[in-house]
Amino acid sequence: MGGPREPTLSERMLDFALDFPSGDVPDELLEWTSLRFTDTVGVALASAGLGLGATAATRLTLAEPAPGPASIWGSGGRRSRAADACFANGMLAHGMDYDDTHTASMIHPSVVIVPTALALGEETGASGRDVLAAAAIGYELAARLGALAPGKPLQQRGFHPTSVLGIIPATAVAARLLNLPMPEAVSAAGLAGSMASGLMEFFSDGSDAKQMHPGWAAKGAVTAAKLARHGATGPATVLEGPSGLLKAFAAVEVKDDALTDLGRQWTGTDVSTKPYPAGHCTHASVDAWRALRDRLALDPEDVRRFTALVPSAYLHLVCEPLADKHTPRTIYDARFSLPFVLALTVVDGALGVDGFRAGRLSDPAVLDVARRVDYEVVEYAEYPAAFPGGVRVELNDGTRHEEHLRHNVGSPGNPMSPDDIAAKFRDCARAATGAKETDRLLNALRGLATAPSLAEFAAAMADVDAFAPGSPR
Repeated sequence: MGGPREPTLSERMLDFALDFPSGDVPDELLEWTSLRFTDTVGVALASAGLGLGATAATRLTLAEPAPGPASIWGSGGRRSRAADACFANGMLAHGMDYDDTHTASMIHPSVVIVPTALALGEETGASGRDVLAAAAIGYELAARLGALAPGKPLQQRGFHPTSVLGIIPATAVAARLLNLPMPEAVSAAGLAGSMASGLMEFFSDGSDAKQMHPGWAAKGAVTAAKLARHGATGPATVLEGPSGLLKAFAAVEVKDDALTDLGRQWTGTDVSTKPYPAGHCTHASVDAWRALRDRLALDPEDVRRFTALVPSAYLHLVCEPLADKHTPRTIYDARFSLPFVLALTVVDGALGVDGFRAGRLSDPAVLDVARRVDYEVVEYAEYPAAFPGGVRVELNDGTRHEEHLRHNVGSPGNPMSPDDIAAKFRDCARAATGAKETDRLLNALRGLATAPSLAEFAAAMADVDAFAPGSPR
């Protein structure tokens, strides 16, 4: 008769997720997590206020209402079932690619974890600390899972790491907040593995599919947890099994133990906040140009040729095929074009939420600069801990100058401060609402760690209606 088997990966993850006390989550980690909530909600409100394609899930949820306890962000206090709210809010939060990234895993963790935690926090009446603690554990599990299946191999196989991997930690968040017993939580993860999805084919035409991915993952996480609560079962070996998620999507064998020090060493905080509403791989070249421009007092007319300096790992995302990147087809496509992003910055002097408008795709000044942008591979030692990059300019007088940024702004090596994140929140929220409502919501998010429930967050969110006639879209 055989002895007891070793616990599976999902069992080990869920043992940590269900049993780690909220009171033992370090206060500084809760503060960090509240900043993730602030950043994520702010970006979602900008997507709503600007009426971007990412509003589709919200419009669907509002058009086919299923009343429930969870806030639909930016909708003037309307609520729905938690799973539907996750779908709407997760899609909004990823609508401008302005959300954060866990660099090594290439996962956008917040756009899956934050909608899940807030929706179920409202449903269950959890305290702000318990909601933040659940999310902090979700970030940790996302990082550990990403260490087992790094993002680049997934992307090369055509899968989006955020949705494929993000559903599992989000399911752990859901299981914790719903207080599932261990067998049900393990089944929830097993069920969620069969819901994991997300193709990178959106790059072929710049369409909106990528924006949907995190909302769908968050919705799937909540659905899987509730299916398990109602008796559905899923495989305990969903991650490492012969037909499990890691082999099926990433073609990796589990060799290294990424879970040995859960709760003792927190690695989920290796997340980069975005200062610009564009693909993370473009940011370092943008800031390198700005530094070079300021140092040499350059005018755009002084530059004959721009050469973006980027690691080879980025090329398929933001540089190739170069002819297509010179003339992106859609605004979302433009956010992943390093030539176009750099050109917007050169022409406008900055890179803000208002820069990405449909008319810019045919702006002669922007296209003129974009066509002068080439790229060159530079393998920076700082990658993948950061998204490094640079730029070289050739001036009309034949001289050349270059600048490098080895730790992109917002990365752990060059972080944005809480004040920077608050300023970003205000800039984003002004697309959807007024200053008074913005400040109330910001204060509610900042105060989550000591809030007895999410009631103040929900009340503050109810003051924001970006979908009403005459809203500031």
